[in-house]
Amino acid sequence: MANEEQQALDGILSKPLFGTTMAVASGLSFFFLCMILPLVGPAGSKVAHATKNRMAFLGVLAVTLLLAATATYAKLLQRKADGGSLPYWSLGLCAICVLTLFVLLTNGFSI
Repeated sequence: MANEEQQALDGILSKPLFGTTMAVASGLSFFFLCMILPLVGPAGSKVAHATKNRMAFLGVLAVTLLLAATATYAKLLQRKADGGSLPYWSLGLCAICVLTLFVLLTNGFSI
């Protein structure tokens, strides 16, 4: 039963519309992440609610990373089924999100 469920899930994920939708959603989420970047910058880290700002930014970053990873996985499944090129933009967005997470967790933004 678990194998059938996995095949059904892979069938949904490998559809071109799903991968494209996830890629667009991750791009819009990254745009929103860039808009709220000042929350964890020098101005946002010196306020009384700096911890809340950091948690909000971390939440949006997690959603962006999840969407980008889902888009990458879906595009790779589609590539496996149909052929085609690597999803460079989705992979790049995943890398940028991981780098941003690393910088955020090592206090690189609040210098």
